[in-house]
Amino acid sequence: MLRRPPVRYRRPLQALATVRGVIVLQAVANGAGALLVFLYLQYLFPVRTPEQSQRLGLNLTVFGAYLLVTLFVAFPLNRYFLSRAVAWVRDGREPTDKERLATLTQPLQQTASAFLGWVGAAVIFGILNEDATRVSLGIVLAGLVTCALLYLLLERHFRPVFALALQDANLPRPHREILPRIMMAWLLGSAVPIVALGLAPLGVPVEQRGELSVRIGVLVVASVVAGGLIMRAAARGVADPIEAVRRAMARVEEGDLDVEVLVDHAGEIGRLQAGFNDMVEGLRERRRLHDLYGRQVGVDVARAALDQEPQLGGEERSVTALFVDLDDFTSFSETHEPAEVVEELNAFFSVVVEVVMAEGGFVNKFEGDAALCIFGAPVTQPDHAARALRVAAALPAAVAELPGRPGVGIGASTGTVVAGNVGTPERFEYTVIGDAVNVAARLTELAKQRGCPVLADEDTVIAAGEAGGHWRRVGSTQLRGRSRPTGLFEPSAPG
Repeated sequence: MLRRPPVRYRRPLQALATVRGVIVLQAVANGAGALLVFLYLQYLFPVRTPEQSQRLGLNLTVFGAYLLVTLFVAFPLNRYFLSRAVAWVRDGREPTDKERLATLTQPLQQTASAFLGWVGAAVIFGILNEDATRVSLGIVLAGLVTCALLYLLLERHFRPVFALALQDANLPRPHREILPRIMMAWLLGSAVPIVALGLAPLGVPVEQRGELSVRIGVLVVASVVAGGLIMRAAARGVADPIEAVRRAMARVEEGDLDVEVLVDHAGEIGRLQAGFNDMVEGLRERRRLHDLYGRQVGVDVARAALDQEPQLGGEERSVTALFVDLDDFTSFSETHEPAEVVEELNAFFSVVVEVVMAEGGFVNKFEGDAALCIFGAPVTQPDHAARALRVAAALPAAVAELPGRPGVGIGASTGTVVAGNVGTPERFEYTVIGDAVNVAARLTELAKQRGCPVLADEDTVIAAGEAGGHWRRVGSTQLRGRSRPTGLFEPSAPG
């Protein structure tokens, strides 16, 4: 599967824009909140007595002082901590785990800071005014609305920086996000205004409240409770199926592809559920193809082909080629049914694959009753010659344990080959081509002619050293197609 390259942002500019944007959003949101307080107190709790009117000047003076403290103390402190949190963006480097966490929690931190300012204002202006309840409640309600709106705006504003923080990183521990977000929107748009309406009688003298206060109170409580239950049910209708998809994705990340999400919606959520199931089915098919392809060409070749676009051609590699061929199998094929021949070949190849893979070798291809095995490609193995010689020495005894005790001819040769894809863009295979492969095939035929199961050339024995086991020289010969004699070695008993 091809991966889309990650999105890259201009980091220094993004960091500067983020800091400035947060300051602007805080100023706008808090300014709107202050206006809301004014409207709330002016129209729902209007000034009714001369004493309250006299306090208006004091309130304005304290408000101005509080505003100055906010502008010249609170805002600079928020800017300082925010700049520290996104310093890695400005520096153009990857964040540490601590910096990533600080960045991802900035909307919450900035909102909490703003709400503390509103709580402080509620306390101060509640002390300044005789009717502390109406003033403090008005400020707190406005603070709730302001901070809920500020949090939603900040989360959206921070998304480009979040994308940088989460790039090539594991996501934090999963938590519910949709349900709290929808409930916050309900709190901002419905609950707080209803509560504010219900508190309106607090501005009316006690003797004038009467039955109206009770009725409004009952209506407010019923509206908030019913609205909250309905909104929560609606939010869960969205959040629960998405949470089910998230849990299923977690199982896929752990390698479990036997997972399926129940498609129980007909709209956008249903498309998400069905899309997830289609994706998992594609992954299951890819795994089956990977397994099948790996069985045909080898796991390492299959992995390389799936991870990158395959290209024709190859690279020079130092390898050891090993041919193993059943002896006198033509006679066996002549006297047995085709199904019996295939069964015998499968049993033989099973032994070859098991022994070769135990030494990290690669069974490149099956050719009739023979197999070409490669050591040193596609995975580089500095000790490929030793591995091949150990396999060559072990194979005759392993094959002899099969029914009928078949004989084999084995040839091993070390040299430089070209390893890669050969064929056409429409149809190709991974293989190795070079003199070592030809020599190994010739030695296999010579081994069967001489009646000894295994022959290796001198280059292989020298390259393997003592790690290849015990081998003795049995002469040399002029192999067909070669200009110089080839030294011949066969396994010998220790000592």
